[in-house]
Amino acid sequence: MKFTRRRAISPIIATLLLIAIAVAAGIILYVFVNGFAGGLTSGGGGQTTERLQMQSYNFVLSPGACACAQQILQIFLLNSGSGATTLSAVYFDGVLQTFAAAPTANTAIANGNAYYTSAAALVNDFTTAACTATAGAAGNFCMTVAGGAGSGSGLLYNAGATGQLDIVFSPAQTAGTSHTIKAVSTTGATFVFSVTAGRTG
Repeated sequence: MKFTRRRAISPIIATLLLIAIAVAAGIILYVFVNGFAGGLTSGGGGQTTERLQMQSYNFVLSPGACACAQQILQIFLLNSGSGATTLSAVYFDGVLQTFAAAPTANTAIANGNAYYTSAAALVNDFTTAACTATAGAAGNFCMTVAGGAGSGSGLLYNAGATGQLDIVFSPAQTAGTSHTIKAVSTTGATFVFSVTAGRTG
């Protein structure tokens, strides 16, 4: 009986095959990971269209400026993003404020409220003289235009729109102290601003 000898693959060819398999596996893994990461980036990029920035603030409104006992922090906001933003909450030093539409008739001012109004009323018109047709008792206030932010309604800021928040509290904050304002949109986007009591900026 005749036996035939089979020769094994040479070490060089075996090494080249292993390298080729490793390279192919690396390419497949790279394509998978790159596609997965790209999906995550495109999915989470929606929030980048929301850009709410503080144009300026007035933290010197005190008793006498509005004929009331409370201090008022007035904030002017601009949506500089490409998408609309709707505010769902606003915090002053971590304390949740209560949203309230700015009234056009003289109304008793309330502590812990964040009054919102539209771009048409971006002025310091808190005194009773601003609403002479319905002028009321000292301690009341009103705005020229009712609540409604920017070019939308309620707390909606369309792209390029401006609005105003007026946070009311008593007693007054100590002049020179820094405070943090955090606004949160309905999508979870967070906007943080810093203000100093007794100053404008």
